[in-house]
Amino acid sequence: MKRIFLYTLLSMGVVATTSLSHSMEHKVGAQIRFRYENWDNLITLGTNSTRNAFKDRAFFRLRVLLWDDIKFNNQTSLRVRLNTEPKYQMGPHYFMLKDPERRKFDQDEIVIDNLYLDIQRPGGLPLNLRIGRQDFLGPDTYGEGFLILDGTPGDGSRTFYFNAIKAQLLLHPRHTLDLVVVKQKERDVFLPSLHPAYDDGRGVGFIQHKKRLTASNEFALWAYGRSRITPQLTLEPYYLYKKEENSNTDRTIPGGISAQHLHNLGLRGVYSISKDFKLRAELVHQFGEYSKTNRDRRAWGGYAFLEKAFPNCFAKPVLELGYIYLSGDDPKSKKDEAFNPLFSRNPNWNELIIYTYLLETNSRGGNIPGYWTNLKMPLLRVKLTPLKDLNLTLSYQKLYADERTQGLPSFMFSNKGKERGDLFVAMANYKFTKSVDGLLQYEIFDPDDFYAKGAKTAHFLRAQIQLRY
Repeated sequence: MKRIFLYTLLSMGVVATTSLSHSMEHKVGAQIRFRYENWDNLITLGTNSTRNAFKDRAFFRLRVLLWDDIKFNNQTSLRVRLNTEPKYQMGPHYFMLKDPERRKFDQDEIVIDNLYLDIQRPGGLPLNLRIGRQDFLGPDTYGEGFLILDGTPGDGSRTFYFNAIKAQLLLHPRHTLDLVVVKQKERDVFLPSLHPAYDDGRGVGFIQHKKRLTASNEFALWAYGRSRITPQLTLEPYYLYKKEENSNTDRTIPGGISAQHLHNLGLRGVYSISKDFKLRAELVHQFGEYSKTNRDRRAWGGYAFLEKAFPNCFAKPVLELGYIYLSGDDPKSKKDEAFNPLFSRNPNWNELIIYTYLLETNSRGGNIPGYWTNLKMPLLRVKLTPLKDLNLTLSYQKLYADERTQGLPSFMFSNKGKERGDLFVAMANYKFTKSVDGLLQYEIFDPDDFYAKGAKTAHFLRAQIQLRY
């Protein structure tokens, strides 16, 4: 039934763009993103490089997006977008493919990463509908993406989509409520790939010639409210339920996970203390259980940021002082208190750390980076605009573990300490023209006693150029 629905939606797009193109408005666009990345000591902090997956990486990646936004009338529109991102590995890491001649190059699929129908106020009701494959990014982001941002973390930043139905209730000019239902699969089974991917034969990075997108089959629903209480105060209460099923071969592949049910009650708030002084904070309580063992899950997560702008100073600095807390599992407890990042396995506050989490959390989240958990992190960040088209961001982050670990690989983890280490981040964004921008990003992490004595300093470098038409 799901396939029939989505294939019907695709057919509507094809019909719209061919036989009825003269009677509708089209907004065709394209984006090309070219990246170079260099990882030094990221996966195991230099403690083990015997396995291919643990080796340093240097690679190029080219993402191409092509889309058409079709406006039928003032109420109804359709978006169709294609996506592909081939990658070339320069070594010493390479792709684990069956064909040894192609282990440096992943030609990638051509996928449909957006296909949704928008209906504004159907029948005059105070309601907006979005049905189909969609992103929750930009103006559609929930808060700061703390729990809901990336529905497909297994393919990195190639895609972010959710297979979803979203109904936004327009309760009042200052109050809205989103009701959303989501269904995600380990690989894309709802829509065809126009060019099949390679297969590694292991179910880790690829499954039946399609990219692995999630660590398990997932179902979720949530209610997310947005209310402007006063001109200075905005509150966003929410409830989110997520079901994670057993991984596709029921834990027989490395990093397979167990099924669980998880409920989340949270609240985000933004308060403008003055014109240039703002407080942002979010707190969520998670509770549920693993399906087979009935072991309870109880966790907390949240953050708080004070943001002060100095618009009259040189480079217009914006200073942020923040603190992030994600509970860890107490090994002495019968419950599992580890925070689950749900749909936010992405570079929230930095890029480097999400890869050091791989060996720490693969029993919970599979072999996909970004399972943020067991973390206490004070953060200091400065944003500068020294030139009109140049933005600089400098950040210092001190990382701690909420709980000591137990039984993790001794070559990387001490299983004794709580101090993860110190992280420094520098980013420069420059807008060359209206359609061309560039990014240079560098991060360095100095590990502490949470890791083994042999842990080395890790480095992450990214250079990017992006064109949009």
